[in-house]
Amino acid sequence: MDSGNRSNRNLHKAECYSTERKRGRTPSVIVLGAGIAGLAAARSLHNASFQVTVLESRDRIGGRINTDYSLGFPIDLGASWLHGVCKENPLAPLVGRLGLPLYRTCGDDSVLFDHDLESYALYDADGKQVPQELVTEVGQAFEEILKETNELREELEEDISMQQAIASVLERRPDLRFEGLANKVLQWYLCRMEGWFAADADTISARCWDE
Repeated sequence: MDSGNRSNRNLHKAECYSTERKRGRTPSVIVLGAGIAGLAAARSLHNASFQVTVLESRDRIGGRINTDYSLGFPIDLGASWLHGVCKENPLAPLVGRLGLPLYRTCGDDSVLFDHDLESYALYDADGKQVPQELVTEVGQAFEEILKETNELREELEEDISMQQAIASVLERRPDLRFEGLANKVLQWYLCRMEGWFAADADTISARCWDE
């Protein structure tokens, strides 16, 4: 569509909107999805005197923002961090007005490894803390695995999943394999990556994951 036709359509929409106002009818809007973006859009439209209907396919609102209370205490299944308590983040002033407590995690703003390894306290299935030196050792190995996947994707003509890429790297580099408790810690690091991108490793692109 050329710019002239687009301008005419926008003008027509504006005229229709003005006509509805003159006739005393309130324009109505349907918002698809009750995640934070949909709810924010619905509120803005409602404040502008639109009739708003929000459609959500799930049995709850919030989208990725979901707190689970099934164990008797709150566990955030998504949206656990507020990145950048500043004017650039529209959630920051909202959190301030609600008086919600914030806890600083780390000053590093890197893409994936945004928390220092020494701050983690992992526990095994028996409730015993995993030795901190093991957490650090496996974390460093996972970083090396990711570097190897970067080299691997340069060799391939077609994209593969991160799960396939990591499996190929571990096949090439047996020194990066772990067993027992160390392997469980490695799986935890992989789960962190999946949580960061809200996707399973077999659906994350090895070629584009860090873009």
